[in-house]
Amino acid sequence: MAPFQLFYLLLSLSVFAWAWLRGGHTERAGVAILVLAFLVSFMMQPVTLGQFRLGDAIVDLGVFIAMVWLALRRDRWWTLAAAAFGGLILIAHALMFLTPDLQEAHIRMDVASRWGIGVLMILCLGAGVVERWMAGERPVSLEARWRRPERRAT
Repeated sequence: MAPFQLFYLLLSLSVFAWAWLRGGHTERAGVAILVLAFLVSFMMQPVTLGQFRLGDAIVDLGVFIAMVWLALRRDRWWTLAAAAFGGLILIAHALMFLTPDLQEAHIRMDVASRWGIGVLMILCLGAGVVERWMAGERPVSLEARWRRPERRAT
């Protein structure tokens, strides 16, 4: 595993755990979207169109649509930034699709750009948790009940 890949994985896991424990419903929805995209990408990886990675593009389109939906439904700024970064990833896919003669250097640049933009998307999620903390809002996990409420004897 490349060092940047390891960094990306560890950063993602730590931000996801932090956002799940300290974030609100919007941050938890963002974690769910990104984890689901990660899992679905393994199934979609073999889907190609020539040398174009169609499966990755479909997964990234789904993430973009989900982030735009989240941005329109919730009042958090980080969802708009994450949707914008998702749009940049789709532009990278479109440029790869429109390149007439794909070579390995093009594919490496595409993967590097999508990884870098993905890191920015993860950092937006983390910044959303920081914003929530700075505003003094309580995390959802402190209010959540993990067991059934006990009934009082009558």
